[in-house]
Amino acid sequence: MASYDSERGCYVVRVVYDGPGFAGKTTNLQRVVDFIPATRRSEMYTPAALKGRTMFFDWMEVDGPQQDAKNLKFQLISVPGQAERNYRRRPLVEMADVAVFVCDSSPAEIPSTLRTFARLRTTMRARETPLPLVVQANKQDVEGAMKPRELRKRLGLESEVPIVPAAAALGDGVQATLRMAMRLGMQTLVDGGMVAALPPEYSNADALFDHVLSFEDAPRNDDLVEAEELDVNANFVSLEEAEMAAHLNASSLDSLESRARRAAQRHEESEGA
Repeated sequence: MASYDSERGCYVVRVVYDGPGFAGKTTNLQRVVDFIPATRRSEMYTPAALKGRTMFFDWMEVDGPQQDAKNLKFQLISVPGQAERNYRRRPLVEMADVAVFVCDSSPAEIPSTLRTFARLRTTMRARETPLPLVVQANKQDVEGAMKPRELRKRLGLESEVPIVPAAAALGDGVQATLRMAMRLGMQTLVDGGMVAALPPEYSNADALFDHVLSFEDAPRNDDLVEAEELDVNANFVSLEEAEMAAHLNASSLDSLESRARRAAQRHEESEGA
C-alpha cells in the first residue's frame, strides 16, 4: 500500500530488494545511480557497511511520474542477506509496497537462493495485504548459471510473477527490473487503492536508520521455518510434460508386465501341484 508524505506533498512507494548475501542487491542500486540523472534521484545511503556487505540497508529515492498532479517518489531499499540479520530484514520487507527478489543464479549459490526465498515467502504470507513481487535472475553471466525458466520452477513461482534475467555487475537487467517494480507500485495508485500516511520512520534515510537501530534492543527471532528452507538440498527432478507422460507410461507398463509374470508363475506352480 503506497503512502502519502504530507510534509513534501508527494506519494511514496517503497521497493525493497531482498535476496541472499552477495546476490547483487547493493549492485542493483549502484547501477541505478549510473543511469538515473542526479536531478531525478537522491544520493545512495549505506550506513555501516562492512567489507562490502550491507549490515543494515541501502537507501535511495527516485522520482516517478506525477500522480493526480502530485509528485511520486520511489524509495529503493535493500536489506541484509545474512540469515543472522533476519531481524533487521523482516520488518523492512513487511513494510514494502513492492518486493524485488534478487537471485544468485550461479550453480553453487542456488541452495542459498532457495533458502532466502523461503524466508521471503514466509514474510509475504504473514502480511495482511498481498505483496507484489518481481524476481531478478541475477548473475546470468556466470558459467552454468540457472536460466530464468528453470529458476521459476525451482522457486515455485506463479505464472504472473515476472522474472527478469540480469547481470547486475554489467548493468544488464537492472533497469528492466526497476521499471517492472515501479509499474507494480504505481498500479495501486492508478487503481485507486488505499493510501496511508507515510510512517515517520520512512521519511528519510536518517529516520530509517534510527528505526532499524531500535531492532537491536529487542530483535525478533520468532520466524517460522518453511519446509522448502529445510529441503533445499533435496534432489530436484524436472521433467517436461512429454517426458513425464512417457515416464509414467513406462512405469505403468513395467508394473503390468511384472504383475503378469507373477500371475503366470503362480498359475504354473498351482498346476504343478
